[in-house]
Amino acid sequence: MKFSFCFIKKISVVVLTFFSLTLSAEIPEGYYRTAEGKTGAELKTALHNIIRQHVILNYDTSTTVWWYTYFKTTDWHPDGYFWDMYSNNKRSTYNSSVMNREHCMPRSWWGTSSNYSTFDANGDLVNLSPSDAEANSAKSNYPLGIVGTASFDNGVVKVGNNTYPGYTGLVFEPANQYKGDFARTYMYMVTCYEDYHSYWRGTGTSSMLDRNTYPVFKQWAIKMLLEWSRNDPVSDKEINRNDGVYRIQQNRNPFIDHPELAEYIWGTSKGEVWNGTAGNNDLYVNLSVYPNPASTSVLVNLNKPESSYYRIYDLSGISVKIGNFSSDGKLDVSELQIGSYLLVVYYGNQRKTIKLMIAH
Repeated sequence: MKFSFCFIKKISVVVLTFFSLTLSAEIPEGYYRTAEGKTGAELKTALHNIIRQHVILNYDTSTTVWWYTYFKTTDWHPDGYFWDMYSNNKRSTYNSSVMNREHCMPRSWWGTSSNYSTFDANGDLVNLSPSDAEANSAKSNYPLGIVGTASFDNGVVKVGNNTYPGYTGLVFEPANQYKGDFARTYMYMVTCYEDYHSYWRGTGTSSMLDRNTYPVFKQWAIKMLLEWSRNDPVSDKEINRNDGVYRIQQNRNPFIDHPELAEYIWGTSKGEVWNGTAGNNDLYVNLSVYPNPASTSVLVNLNKPESSYYRIYDLSGISVKIGNFSSDGKLDVSELQIGSYLLVVYYGNQRKTIKLMIAH
């Protein structure tokens, strides 16, 4: 079958339009400007000052409002049901006996049952999402971690003793495809509510937090959350949810808009000045992929590969591979079928698209 140049050009236009419509966050111009030029603890505090002032939602508002106004905006799956990160259930209507509003970071970490409502964080939509009631109950107020032998396992989330080095108590482990979501939510919470540092209810090592403004997380937790953030890059789900949250409560999660911020505050770029999009334009200078066409692997030449991630799309706009770069920029493409693809490289809210050919 022969395809005309005009037809191929139309496919390219459709695919590029798809990217511009679905992969762009609605970040207001200059939203993070006052955080530029900062490092480490100062950078975290600058972000706190940006995102702390927002519309305070009342957790005790009717469940109808929460489910059919808020969650219908932020957590509605494209296939027509509430997006539950705690189970495989696909429920399109709220049922109080099997569905909960779950605090991702447990609210008992900053308050008690007698004073939850006095804290702005109690109704923060970033930290609240639909959940299966049984999974929510099992999660309790345990920290995040990697479960060895599970006392609860519904095929999506687990509860059991932690096997991640640094803590051996009971933990909650989300599914791999949501570990980055949870990590970035926890990073948001300790940044937005930096002023809660004296309230963090750390009971020995049963909590992930110390009572300070920086670094806040215990060292084992920093290492694990950074790994989760790197291994599970920002998804379309998170981007769309972040935009929905902004429309409702008028603030954003900076660790979704700029995932590299986690590295500048706690990780590989700690101590370096963050300059936002204005200072990162050199990321893509001389960006190249070799070999192209490729068969088993390619080398992507870019600055700070460890702070970037990628997605590969076929020409119909379907995502076929997603992940983080190794420190040398090497990317395994051996499982891709022969044909043409689009490699999209992300750094914060920037992206660069390169045509990639596979010829085994």
